Amino acid sequence: MPVGGAPVTPVDKDGNVIGLQGATAATPEFNRTVGGSTFATNQSGSSVSPAAAIQVVGARAGRQSVLISNITGTQPVYFTATAATTGVTTGFFLAGAVGASVTIATSAAIFATSPTAAQTISYLENY
Repeated sequence: MPVGGAPVTPVDKDGNVIGLQGATAATPEFNRTVGGSTFATNQSGSSVSPAAAIQVVGARAGRQSVLISNITGTQPVYFTATAATTGVTTGFFLAGAVGASVTIATSAAIFATSPTAAQTISYLENY
């Protein structure tokens, strides 16, 4: 209990009450929030290319995940946490196929590069 003895009512990021509200061992309660209340879509501002990795999705506080798809789909794409050197072939691999997709659960910025040819990717943020 906090100072003063008043119980604390836990809430999620949207202010919805969570936790055991009147639950007992015989009648437990379970509450959870799935997904964010908003989503946004876009394409990377620049083509992902063999040059240094570029930021394809900016950081967003409160974001739960980003779904990224390979639109051009002829060459692989590698995702990194920072800008990288030319032709990087490390990081998280996304296949060079139209519609190849990956979901990354992060609120951090995401960078990408393709080691052989420029690619266009799109993304959907869940926040």
